[in-house]
Amino acid sequence: MDVALNILPVFLVIFLGAGAKRFGFFPDVFVKGANRLVFYIGIPALLFIKLSRAPFHETFDINLALISSLSVFIVWLFSLLFVRLKIFSTLGSASAASFIQTSMHGNIGYIGLAVVFYSLGNNGLRIASFLAPFIIISQVILSVLSFNIYSGTKRRKIKSLINILKSIFLNPIIISALVGIIFSYFGLKLPNFLNRFLEIVSGMALPMALLIIGASLSLSLMSKSLYWLFSSSALKLLFLPGLGVVLLHNAGVHHFSIEVAATLLGVPTATVSVIMSSEMEGDVKFASTAVTLSTLLSLLSLCLWSYLIGFLGSS
Repeated sequence: MDVALNILPVFLVIFLGAGAKRFGFFPDVFVKGANRLVFYIGIPALLFIKLSRAPFHETFDINLALISSLSVFIVWLFSLLFVRLKIFSTLGSASAASFIQTSMHGNIGYIGLAVVFYSLGNNGLRIASFLAPFIIISQVILSVLSFNIYSGTKRRKIKSLINILKSIFLNPIIISALVGIIFSYFGLKLPNFLNRFLEIVSGMALPMALLIIGASLSLSLMSKSLYWLFSSSALKLLFLPGLGVVLLHNAGVHHFSIEVAATLLGVPTATVSVIMSSEMEGDVKFASTAVTLSTLLSLLSLCLWSYLIGFLGSS
């Protein structure tokens, strides 16, 4: 019960965002502007603050990062196999690309960090801030590869590939995390007035991110793709974090770090999946529905993983 009570407030804020959008409090222009504000300023400020103040040797575990990224890659292979074997039916190339992407590309920056912070506190958020860039890079690279395998003309693929790869190296979340790690390693400090500024700005990041997620949900479902949609959610919410937990546990990673990794690996499909599907000739409707379905189901799955890992740690 305590696990659910820790996670439930996060989803209540998401549902508040959905209600605010429905009743006209969040027009599309506001959601778009707020999303840019959170992505380019709020979340990067939060990551930098947490990482730059973290004890380097206690926080940064390269095994944690590599195994978590390996888990993403294995699930990508499984989703690719699902499509190749035509488990339920034959998917068109656009839908196949979006299915593969939505099965392993999670909403770490918005939902993952929020769930970790509100359920595991500052120590969990520091570890998550270190781990997030590694998982994000893995997801983006594999997403681009999926679209290049299954959809788009050759010219469009090359252009989109270049643009997406640029976005990896110019991603403000990744840049801020790397700078934070450098500050932590060398023991560097910012002037007090800049620290206070970043604290104020970072305070808006997680609540605003959750409201934006709620405002971005779409409730339209495609009955002809329900099996594929639920399979995508099962791979993302159950198989991926489950695989990560098993591999990390066998590698002897600390229990608390495993719980953080399971949360980041088990978050619902990222909203950026819709944008990438549009840019790289995927199935936008499939991606949009997968985001909504996995977000709603993740309330149960995240509680499940938190409970199971807590039980594993106490046994």
